[in-house]
Amino acid sequence: LMFGRAHNTRSWIIVGLFLCFSGLLLFRLFSLQCLQHSRYSIRARNQHQSTNYLPPHRGRIYDCRGNMLAASVPSFSLYCIPRLIEDDQVEEIASTISPIIGIDEDRLCRRLSGSGWFVWLKRNLREDTAAAIRELDLPGLALKQEMKRVYPKGSMLSQVIGFTDIDGNGLEGIEWKFDRQLRGHPGWMVTEKDSKHREASWFRSDNVSPIDGCNLFLTIDEVVQAIAEEEIDKVYLEYGAKWASVLVMEPSTGRILAMANRPTYDPNNYSSSDADQRRNHSVSDLIEPGSTFKVFPAAGVLDAGLVAPETEFYCEDGAFKIGGRLLRDSHPHGVLRFDEIIQKSSNIGMAKVGMLLGRVDLYKLLRKFGIGDRTGIELPGEVGGILRPPHRWSKLSLRSITMGHEVSLSPLALLTAFSALGNGGVLLQPRIVDRIESPSGEVIYRYNRKEKGAVVSSDTARVMLKILRKVVMKGGTGRRAQISGYEVAGKTGTAQKLDPNGGYSHSLYRALFM
Repeated sequence: LMFGRAHNTRSWIIVGLFLCFSGLLLFRLFSLQCLQHSRYSIRARNQHQSTNYLPPHRGRIYDCRGNMLAASVPSFSLYCIPRLIEDDQVEEIASTISPIIGIDEDRLCRRLSGSGWFVWLKRNLREDTAAAIRELDLPGLALKQEMKRVYPKGSMLSQVIGFTDIDGNGLEGIEWKFDRQLRGHPGWMVTEKDSKHREASWFRSDNVSPIDGCNLFLTIDEVVQAIAEEEIDKVYLEYGAKWASVLVMEPSTGRILAMANRPTYDPNNYSSSDADQRRNHSVSDLIEPGSTFKVFPAAGVLDAGLVAPETEFYCEDGAFKIGGRLLRDSHPHGVLRFDEIIQKSSNIGMAKVGMLLGRVDLYKLLRKFGIGDRTGIELPGEVGGILRPPHRWSKLSLRSITMGHEVSLSPLALLTAFSALGNGGVLLQPRIVDRIESPSGEVIYRYNRKEKGAVVSSDTARVMLKILRKVVMKGGTGRRAQISGYEVAGKTGTAQKLDPNGGYSHSLYRALFM
């Protein structure tokens, strides 16, 4: 009887253990099949499937005439699969390809060794280099087709266009600002792989084609840009300038036709340039405009009816004490008409003109011209200007501001304000992008003329243009800007640079012509 009870107990224990094991097994199977199905399904698929991303063609950049400024071209990059290279083959392969791709043998040996599946050796090979590698047919080496960004015009417009990195990501300029529109969207291709990770193309599933990037058309005119680049080179080298900028704007539309800067660089080899060479001084630097600024208070007093072109001012024979400080003209003048004050750029005459406006009205006028604000152009890195409110002006500020001191703005902002006098008195937003087109040529977005508001009347603007024509005539400060057969209107400016020891330098100047 005791033996029978012991036997039954052991039987129930065995049955219980069996049921527990069966329960655990069933739970594990349930977990694998139901709870973790997705996880293991993905792992299984990844073991025999490969997803290859198909890069899109980055959009091109053109000037207003359709001349290509930036494009992407096919290129080949070399990579290796270290686990497919035997240890005794590493040095031989490295010594063979080192002189071809220009990489040190020791560095190549480190990359060729190991158990990895993918290691870059050299990106964007020349066509002849890729052909030489292909002919060698070395184990564990492969070529991958990529797209390389090229700039056929070299350094022309380089600070505006910018550049991309080796993977096609916009880093500076237009390339960075419009990277989302230019880059497009990648496609992909899923393929089956065998046990050696070789592609079995007959199992290839449906492909998703990439969507190429949009094309960008600038307002820049390559012909005008080339002239600007040629002329700025002459001045930059002749005077040994720290930097120089040339801007050309169409006053009636706000279209930028040229934007040249020095120093410069070649975006095809941007890694060898420094930050100053890549800097777009036209929008990223603040300057005191000097005598070019005199046109704005002059337009203000004309528009307010406080003076006429023939109104006379006594210019104190070249020396005038104001606010406890002596103000001088570069050449002494007696009585000058209002238009002659602009023509000869009399500091004393302009100080008296500024007094007619007063602090508040001068400040309001300058704000209407956009002084102190960013222009809103489609370029990165634009700085706003500096124009302090009247309650922060000193007793000398009214005099100084009328002569272009105690105020700062970018060269582009100065040109934008000046252009309002050339289009009938309307301040426009400058633009450097004309339109964005799809790869098929459909216009997706067009940047149209944008008015910010009237700054002076059309009659005042017309009178100011007539006065500014005298600047480049006999007796004016800009005679060298006269061009036979053309009507030229403009204003010269010579702004003293700041002295590191304080105050303004008497030997360092910034020269301007608007």
